[in-house]
Amino acid sequence: MYNYSVSEWIAFFAVYCFIGWLFESIYVSIEYRKPVDRGFLYGPVLPIYGFGSIIILMVSLPFKDNSFLIFISGMIGATALEYLTGYAMEKLFGVRYWDYTYEPFNINGYVCLGCSLMWGLLSVVVTGYLHDPVSRFILSFDDNLLVILDVSFLIGMAVDTYASAKAAFDLKKLLREYVENSDYIKKMQKRMDILYAFAEDDYKALHESIDKRKEEYEEERERLREKLEEARVRFETQKQKNYIRAKHVLKRNPSLTSLQHNFELDKLKKIFINSNK
Repeated sequence: MYNYSVSEWIAFFAVYCFIGWLFESIYVSIEYRKPVDRGFLYGPVLPIYGFGSIIILMVSLPFKDNSFLIFISGMIGATALEYLTGYAMEKLFGVRYWDYTYEPFNINGYVCLGCSLMWGLLSVVVTGYLHDPVSRFILSFDDNLLVILDVSFLIGMAVDTYASAKAAFDLKKLLREYVENSDYIKKMQKRMDILYAFAEDDYKALHESIDKRKEEYEEERERLREKLEEARVRFETQKQKNYIRAKHVLKRNPSLTSLQHNFELDKLKKIFINSNK
């Protein structure tokens, strides 16, 4: 009974993939209170349940009459598969598709005691109750038809795996870019905060400098005003002296000319020479 052909094992794998997807989708939909299409692939299959069931069958069928050995062997085999699958998927795609980090007695978040016990219980259910009707269903198919169905399933699953893996890598890239952008924004925000702090200090220092310069400017303007007043007095005094001397020269020399400023000189002549002062 346990000496199945390759095509039969593939068919078992396909059926348990679908049963696993159905179980997970119903469970998660109830948990989240909305319809959830569970799984990594696009199609209605969960390969981990398919592989898990095959491993369970291979290690537990020899102990079909001993539920305790079925429970232990199935629990160990399926837990090992779950750990390796979770580890590989995280390394490959950069995310965890399940995480038991906050569950008690977990190992690196990939497996936990509760799920391992569930795998053991599932081993008993599959081996003792579910596999017989599934086996009868698969064995009822014609061998050639079963091969055709297996090939069609494997091709479809290969295409689905490629598309799903591509989507997972896109998610990984998007996540990396998002993290990089977030880090860049955080760095820029930090730099802006630092610049703002320095700007505040510079602003205060600038105001203090302006106030100080304003005082210096007022003092300098007052000094300049005094100097200008002194210069104005000296200029007026000198102007009077120059005025007297110029008048004296012009009156004594009415024929004076200037090649560059003759027009201006003639005006002065009219003022001073014709003046009675």
